Amino acid sequence: MTTSTNPASSLQVPLKVKRLAVVYPRAHSRELISAYSRLEVAAFLLKVQRPALTIVERQNLRTILAEQSLQMSGAVSDDAAIHVGRLLGVDGILLYRIESPTMRDQVWARFSGQLPPVLVTSKVIMVESGEVVFHALVTASVDATASDVSFVSMGPLVQAAMNEGITQTITDLQDAFR
Repeated sequence: MTTSTNPASSLQVPLKVKRLAVVYPRAHSRELISAYSRLEVAAFLLKVQRPALTIVERQNLRTILAEQSLQMSGAVSDDAAIHVGRLLGVDGILLYRIESPTMRDQVWARFSGQLPPVLVTSKVIMVESGEVVFHALVTASVDATASDVSFVSMGPLVQAAMNEGITQTITDLQDAFR
């Protein structure tokens, strides 16, 4: 299993970000719900590095997102996130998005031996300017070949890649908030 991060993840989030909202798409699988929960907890742990940082309560965010119908497509655009940020009175928006192999991908991989990687995107956008001050794309490869992996055992491999991608994303965020 290999993990790579894009070079833009070395950017530092400005100290003027004092209020931060965390936004991610609605998840329907237990694995994605768990992964997004880990990322949300990681955002709260950023307060260790920046004690003045305030994370806006998720309940307030859900209400606004529901009212604005921003999650209908399963994704939150940068513009929609900025709009929500203005409504919440935050300085920055931390966006997460996880893409993992679908069941169809897993079935196809049984024949092809190729499974798409897990992609974890994180981005911090300044609400005032719309400037992206941090952007990281973590790619975690799923080690699966047709000869040694059955359909049943692909789930744990995908989960392992997702865990690796989440762990790297958390590390990148901690570095960006130093």
